[in-house]
Amino acid sequence: MERKRNENSMRKLYDNKWIVYFCRLVLGFIFIYASIDKIIDPASFSDSIDNYHVIPSELSNLAALIIPWIELFIGLSFISGIFLDGACLISASLLVWFIFILSQALYRGIDVHCGCFDLSEKAIDDASMRMKMIKRIVEDILFLFITFIVKNRKK
Repeated sequence: MERKRNENSMRKLYDNKWIVYFCRLVLGFIFIYASIDKIIDPASFSDSIDNYHVIPSELSNLAALIIPWIELFIGLSFISGIFLDGACLISASLLVWFIFILSQALYRGIDVHCGCFDLSEKAIDDASMRMKMIKRIVEDILFLFITFIVKNRKK
């Protein structure tokens, strides 16, 4: 009985066109904002990617050139409503990847500047860095949840 009530609550959330529209705008602006610095300075973004030690250095340059444009496309798609299901799929995939790489860096104690929004982050102490990484992981989980709201919207 309790599970059915929770399912109905979630369905009401998905069916509310204003909540879905607000979620689309939030995600759209976040992805567009995240792409700007990376498009302007792909070399710095490549360095940020390299710091995670999850892909070969040669691939970080390619990723630094491609990922920001994907983020921009996702953001524009969320705002315009065009290719929305594709944007949901790609953004969910990216967010799961971001959660993974941030989590593994946190677990391994790798000192990284996220490269998520601001490529010019200043060096900070270890405890502050860990807290910032945890904050980014929680944000990405929240963005993933919002993506699922948009994906499961009433069509």
